[in-house]
Amino acid sequence: MIRHFLNPPNWFTSASLFCSTYALSLLLVADHPADPALMVRACILVIFSGIFDLLDGRVARLTNRYSEFGVQLDTIADVVGFGVAPALLCWTWKLHELGPLGAAASFVYVLCAAFRLARFNVNTQAGSWDFKGHSQGLTTTMAGGSLVSLIWVANGVFAGVLDSPAWLWALGLPALGLMMVSSIPFRNFKDIRQSKVARRLLAVSLACCLVAALVVDASMWWAMGAALYLTIGLVDGVVVAIHHRRLSNALLIDEIEEALDEGLPADEAVEAD
Repeated sequence: MIRHFLNPPNWFTSASLFCSTYALSLLLVADHPADPALMVRACILVIFSGIFDLLDGRVARLTNRYSEFGVQLDTIADVVGFGVAPALLCWTWKLHELGPLGAAASFVYVLCAAFRLARFNVNTQAGSWDFKGHSQGLTTTMAGGSLVSLIWVANGVFAGVLDSPAWLWALGLPALGLMMVSSIPFRNFKDIRQSKVARRLLAVSLACCLVAALVVDASMWWAMGAALYLTIGLVDGVVVAIHHRRLSNALLIDEIEEALDEGLPADEAVEAD
């Protein structure tokens, strides 16, 4: 066990878990409704948890210290940091007003986050995802980061200006959960060097985030990024999925026609495919 503690990538995963645990401890002692300043602190801690989560994989590749233990530790940290912590944030802020319905919405989000991570671990070993540069469904990091970013600006720069109803968040949390467990391809920009579309989308998004941060508030960098990723990413994913399906169907038709030209029955051609 000592060697796992001495593995540098696990330090960053542990830092991610610390930030999310600290955020949870702040929320557990919060009143209802919670102090906006306390909510902002908790949101920032979850954002930092996401930053450390992004760094642990890169450190593992740089140091060549990848391990199966680190993968499982990262999954546990993700469930806490981007499943439980954002759900409790939303509950403390708004969903407590709905009682059992709010608790159910929070649970659905956490359950979907856990299912999404379990599917990712299984599919990574099986290698069954065809969309290069895209993740299968919304990642837990982006879902949790998007949720807390929106809560951050609602309790920060827009506090007292925009007062969204609790039922809207009761619908939003399960919607984020469904996007996590869906098979909609969300762009992860890992193909940015090969794809012009990825480069353009990233450049436009970063420009919008920078303008929002300079004109409104620094927290808008994260909120604008979350809004753009959830909207443009969803549209982009649906378009990519439809295009991929059309290509697959076109290839299948070509194979059937080629088989028919060779004198094979069409059903045998489909079975052979």
